[in-house]
Amino acid sequence: MTRKRAEIGWFPPFWFSGPALVLVCLFCAAPARGDPLLDAQALIAAYPEASMTLVRRDGGLYIRAGHEVLLFSPAAGCPDIDPDAWADPPLCALFAQMYPAGAIGRSPLAGFDPGRIRHETLLRLLYGRDSKSVAENCVALSFLGSRLLFNKRHGAAQALSRVADKLERLADPDIKDWLLPVAGTFSWRTITHSARISAHSFGIAIDLNKDKGLYWLWRPPGASVARVRQEYPQAIVDAFEAEGFIWGGKWHSFDFMHFEYRPELRAAARP
Repeated sequence: MTRKRAEIGWFPPFWFSGPALVLVCLFCAAPARGDPLLDAQALIAAYPEASMTLVRRDGGLYIRAGHEVLLFSPAAGCPDIDPDAWADPPLCALFAQMYPAGAIGRSPLAGFDPGRIRHETLLRLLYGRDSKSVAENCVALSFLGSRLLFNKRHGAAQALSRVADKLERLADPDIKDWLLPVAGTFSWRTITHSARISAHSFGIAIDLNKDKGLYWLWRPPGASVARVRQEYPQAIVDAFEAEGFIWGGKWHSFDFMHFEYRPELRAAARP
């Protein structure tokens, strides 16, 4: 498993002077932050097995999950978040940048990394509190001839199985070069140069062929990055997104091999 670091930079303001640039700003930058109440409801709906409820307190919104009460949005509104400093940001930060579903979003502006912010306590509640409990929640499944471990909770493993079925049916044989060999799924570890826990630790992320899927921290040549942005098969992206995954190729801090199960972001994604 190749260790990787996830970062999000500052999110720049943008200006436009014509219809073409309006479209660029809608689809390549992050749309304006939405209604915190709707985002909280999307989070609750994405994980019905967790029996989360919404609580209002002192002007803020909170999510109750079991014995935990997690801040969703403070009364003052959702703050700008530096993920390197926040293992548990207000949950509204997960929705601060809307994930662009479909064929759009391959030319993100600097700082646009929807899904790179995660909430460690929430992930532990959903998928397991430590490596042992996560491992116990993982099941082996077949992915194009490979046996992979993925978390069975909240539909993650079933979703990956459905993705595998769709990819098996793709007629283009060249697509498998982008998929195999799989670089890894479940691996309990921190993100390189960080104390934060990787999404792979919870068994909800898969890295496909790393030779095809460039990663920003490897500092590949700009021409190679531009080529992969254009050539990465949309059929692969569509198969994953349809089952609740997000793609690291839509991050400015690109991670083309990386797909991560985040049904709450797909539920709130701009089509």
